[in-house]
Amino acid sequence: MATPTQVTTKVPQEPDPFYYDYDTVQTVGMTLATILFLLGILFIVSKKMKCRKADSRSESPTCKSCKSELPSSAPGGGGV
Repeated sequence: MATPTQVTTKVPQEPDPFYYDYDTVQTVGMTLATILFLLGILFIVSKKMKCRKADSRSESPTCKSCKSELPSSAPGGGGV
C-alpha cells in the first residue's frame, strides 16, 4: 500500500527482447524446410539424370557409379 509520502512514478515499459511471434516463426520455418526439401530432391534427381544422359551419350560416363553399370560387351570390355 502506498502512503501519501511515496510518489508513484511511471517507468516506461521496454519491449521484451524475448517475445516471439510464434505464427511468423512457424511460417518461416515451414517455408525454409519446404525449400530445402525440394532442393534436396532436385539435387538427387539431377545427379541420377546426369548419369543416365552420360551413359547413353558416351562410353565414359562422368560419375563413378555409372562406370560399373556399363555392359561388359562395350568396346574394350572383353564381352561375349
